[in-house]
Amino acid sequence: MNRIVASAVLSLLVACSGSSTPAATPAPSPELTPAPEPTPAPAAIDPAKLGSPCDQGACPAPATCVSYYGIAGPRGPQFSSCEITCADDKGGCPGGTTCVTIADGPGAVCRPGE
Repeated sequence: MNRIVASAVLSLLVACSGSSTPAATPAPSPELTPAPEPTPAPAAIDPAKLGSPCDQGACPAPATCVSYYGIAGPRGPQFSSCEITCADDKGGCPGGTTCVTIADGPGAVCRPGE
C-alpha cells in the first residue's frame, strides 16, 4: 500500500512540474503622487511703506529690515528701515518702484517710481 501512495505522490509531482508556465503576477499599480503646491508669489508691499522704520525687526514681505548708520557713521545712532534691496545694476525692484542709491542710508534700495 505504501508503494501505491508513493507512486501516486510521485505522479502528482511529475504532473505538477510539467512545462506549463506559471501564472503571470499582475504588475503593481503605480502610486499616484500629488502635484506639488505652486509657490505663492511674494506678497506685494505698498511702495509708500518702503523706507519706514522696522516694527521690532520685522517688515511686510518682500521687504526686509535693513540696519545702517547715517552720515555720522558708527559714532552716530544706528537706523533700520523696511527695504527691498536691489542690485548695483538697478534691477530687481517690483512694479511701481525703481532702484535708487541712498549713500548715507541703506544703499541701493527700491523706492516708489516717479
